Amino acid sequence: MIRVITMYLMVVLFCSGCGLRAREEAVQKKEDELAQREQQLSLREKSLALREEEVLELKQKLDSVKTKTDTALVYNQQLIGEWNVKMTCTETTCPGSAVGDTKTETWNIGYDSSFIVAKAIASDKLVRVYTGSYDGNMLTLTENITDAPTEPATKMTIRLTLTGNDTMEGQREIVRENDCRIIYSLQLSKQKSSSK
Repeated sequence: MIRVITMYLMVVLFCSGCGLRAREEAVQKKEDELAQREQQLSLREKSLALREEEVLELKQKLDSVKTKTDTALVYNQQLIGEWNVKMTCTETTCPGSAVGDTKTETWNIGYDSSFIVAKAIASDKLVRVYTGSYDGNMLTLTENITDAPTEPATKMTIRLTLTGNDTMEGQREIVRENDCRIIYSLQLSKQKSSSK
């Protein structure tokens, strides 16, 4: 009888040990699944954070475009056309330029959606393109040159006002590296259309 009881206890202990091991394996499996889900949630959170940043950047770009568009909506038919431009250097701190230097160009000015484009032509070649806006009083144009490997970084700003139906005056300021500056006085006269 003792032998039967001992065998019964051994079977019960063996079975309970198997059940404990099965429970431990089940708990470990659940913990692994939870860890995997936490990783997936963490990846989704990072992905959402990146998307939020992208949306915010896009919104900022759209806002800046809208701001630029809002400031450039003044339309003036007088500005459109080809202009003879005479530039005279009035100030300089840059080597290679002198007060009194003069240049002449032809500028083709027009509207491109919500901003103004001025294409500068010298010796029948396009030499630069300015973009900007007209606020009803002043035409402001800029050109940034930063990616030409042989030239220093340069910013050109032009401010013009209409002085008559076919004339404008103003200045062009060139700023190069080390705050080297050249300022030109500008006189523009509109070319007469050949169709008139």
